[in-house]
Amino acid sequence: MSSVYKFFIAFTVTVFTASSVIAQQKNDLKRYKLKGDVKIVTELEYSVQPNSKDAIKDGLKVKSICKYNPAGNRSEYLTYSPAGEVMSRSIFNYNDSGKLVNIKRYRGDGGLNVTTEYKYDIAGNEAEELNYDPSGTLFMSGKGKYDLNGNRIVYDRYNQFGHLFLKSNIRYDKKGNEIEEREYDSHQALQFSTTYEYSKFDNHGNWLVRITYKNKVPRAIIERELAY
Repeated sequence: MSSVYKFFIAFTVTVFTASSVIAQQKNDLKRYKLKGDVKIVTELEYSVQPNSKDAIKDGLKVKSICKYNPAGNRSEYLTYSPAGEVMSRSIFNYNDSGKLVNIKRYRGDGGLNVTTEYKYDIAGNEAEELNYDPSGTLFMSGKGKYDLNGNRIVYDRYNQFGHLFLKSNIRYDKKGNEIEEREYDSHQALQFSTTYEYSKFDNHGNWLVRITYKNKVPRAIIERELAY
């Protein structure tokens, strides 16, 4: 078999595989490992009691509500203070193919805070995001790499000058839930290690409680309710 023919076969297989992946593009429900026809996800994030080795729930820090459209993609995300005041509101905008074009993030007073735009790789993953302030000035960007299951396993953050300042390596369990994120500075020095522990699942298999640890110290507890 000639080398040219081998190259043609390899190229054809690559294009066919990539096209198949794109054809099976995931919506947000699948991307975030939500099972069932989820309409609304409500999360209550609590701090933990200080100086405790165990994760004991303390005061409410923030409440968030994420709404999903009929296509299974996020449409609106709201955060509330413990007093019930709106802290932020995010609107998700998609193109005709169902790909996320941008997210408009607004402050509690309604003013625009951040606009995030997205670029995609050949497999349809969010390969790059560009963050702009209200004046339209780029202040940060991020680039991601993904495994064959569409899980983001590397996420690099760059400042407005294009210089890397933070790198994340991410691991998942067999169910696709994120279990660890290790963050490194531009010199590859470890800055933080964040791990997640899950408990309580609903009848669809979606988690209802998650504990967050920073460098093995419990920092937050999230209780989640899902509306179908």
